Amino acid sequence: MRLPLTIRIGHFISIDHLILGIALPRYIQRKGSGADSDIIPFTMRSWEQVERGFASGDINAAFMDIAQAMYLFNKGSEISMLMFTHRAGSRVIMAKQIQKLADLKGKSVLIPHRLSIQHMLVHRLLSAGDLKIAGSGKLGEGVEIESVPFALMPEMASSDLDGDIAAFICPAPFGDAEVEKKGFKHLLLSRDLWKEHPGSVFVVHQDLLVTKREDLALMVSCLIYSARELDRYMSSSPETAENSIERISASFLGLSAEQIRRALNTSGITYCPKLLAPDIEILNIVLDYMRTTMKVMPIEADLNGFVRPEFIDTVLSEL
Repeated sequence: MRLPLTIRIGHFISIDHLILGIALPRYIQRKGSGADSDIIPFTMRSWEQVERGFASGDINAAFMDIAQAMYLFNKGSEISMLMFTHRAGSRVIMAKQIQKLADLKGKSVLIPHRLSIQHMLVHRLLSAGDLKIAGSGKLGEGVEIESVPFALMPEMASSDLDGDIAAFICPAPFGDAEVEKKGFKHLLLSRDLWKEHPGSVFVVHQDLLVTKREDLALMVSCLIYSARELDRYMSSSPETAENSIERISASFLGLSAEQIRRALNTSGITYCPKLLAPDIEILNIVLDYMRTTMKVMPIEADLNGFVRPEFIDTVLSEL
């Protein structure tokens, strides 16, 4: 077996994955010479691309949606979860003409992937409003749920001449410009649907647990340090905010410092280190809902060997 020489991490340019952008400089500093070629981040544009990357071997680690990660593991992918990357953080963005949930009848809501926590949250929202998913009722009475990559959602919604797209759910900074300029509004935060819900998780190919164990331990340590710094930044005033956090965040997300602070403070996201530890009870809640209520997961699912909490448990015990 050829041993992997690098940890190649797939991720999105979003606040959900911001701790990676903050952690990389610290990892390089602590690892020393050659560290910049040891960890290689890959920007992804869709959850499908993440899945293909693992299948092809282009990446051997990723910040991946928890539902997709559990599905791939159950399907036979040799991946393990080390930690959550954040809790909450998505926004439901809706066309201004939509005044109540009933107005969604006969229209579409965009989600990033059928196996995503955002799909689960939208399903819970529609169910709370006693709305049917398209296909379960008469034509025109249901709500169509359409999978679209985050990066394409704002463009599709703003160029929707027929007005069929009523809403989409995404993390910051996706959608910010459209909310301000194109006739959309923030309806609610994902934490309003499920407080401190899971989002993405840091998963690695199981080969790395042996060949890159020390590097993974250092990376998790850097991620937890970054999470703590981001939490502090979000609770500070602009006058006392750390310039290094703003500088690295701006570089990672391609936003100004003002846009960074607004995106973080209006998203409801939290990086609280203790909440980033794997929680099997939460994983089972997601799994059960998507398996029994939504029926988008396999009937039989075994997570034995999926969760590897020892890396983050070690770090948290030292805080």
